[in-house]
Amino acid sequence: MDAPRIGLALGSGSARGWAHLGVLQALDERGLKPTVLAGASVGALVGAAFASGQAAGLEAWVRTLTKMDVWTLLDATFAGGGMMRGNRLMQAISEHIEDVAIESMPIAFAAVAADLVTGQEVWLRTGPMLHAVRASSGLPGLFAPVRHEGRWLIDGGVVNPVPISLCRALGAEYIIAVNLNRTLSSRRRARHTAAQIESEQAAEELPGGHTSTALLERWSGLVDGLVESLRSSRGHEPGLFEVMASSINIMQDRITRSRMVGDPPYVTISPELVDFQLMDFHRAAEAIEIGYEATQRADTELRELLDAVRQD
Repeated sequence: MDAPRIGLALGSGSARGWAHLGVLQALDERGLKPTVLAGASVGALVGAAFASGQAAGLEAWVRTLTKMDVWTLLDATFAGGGMMRGNRLMQAISEHIEDVAIESMPIAFAAVAADLVTGQEVWLRTGPMLHAVRASSGLPGLFAPVRHEGRWLIDGGVVNPVPISLCRALGAEYIIAVNLNRTLSSRRRARHTAAQIESEQAAEELPGGHTSTALLERWSGLVDGLVESLRSSRGHEPGLFEVMASSINIMQDRITRSRMVGDPPYVTISPELVDFQLMDFHRAAEAIEIGYEATQRADTELRELLDAVRQD
């Protein structure tokens, strides 16, 4: 008989998603090698990279990202259904991981998205993996939706933030879920000291005498409230972007809790990422370490899973 299939459900969570890379590293050290991967939004990106054997390349790239790099990857637009097209970001990703057909991957993979018109959950199991990743990552209000087979698709986190059910549909018998939103409904402000905040905002000289702060201020004219949400501190009124991001986080947290009650995984890993803002993609090294540590804390449950697999 074939060995039981271990599935990994990687949740949505924007910049917090780099924690998935740390989770994968810690699981590999324990000899836990998933044969099924399902992802939503950024979980779809990391899952696709891993399933196609390119997680190391993705990690090497994201560890180099700076705050300025992140801003240059955002292509603002006032046309269509989002503040950003997402084309520039996907182009950068494609320069670091090769686009392959999902059905050709050595590990079973699928991404989850949502039909903007009907609200139906859509499972993307064939075709170019980066198209599936982009379709799964259309965060409402931020990235424009994607047209796919006659449908407008948006972020899979809207309907299934931690796609355990999709893992089961792909044949997984023992599922490890990575939930990036568990603690966000009781969100705390960042613990950075005033000195750290000033350091992060320190102006970096750019060609022509401009500074990174000045450049961010220009972006704030295009994306109302975006810079304010990144610099928010106690007592400040939340900006448009922060309200939108926090609302999505709360929604995804509630949906995840409800779905896990009816369809619980064998192990849940919940990295502590409450201090991460939506666009903190430049903090990859921190997120990866947090994901690794969260997996270490789940050691007892993971050992029990390994024992169960061996006895099955």
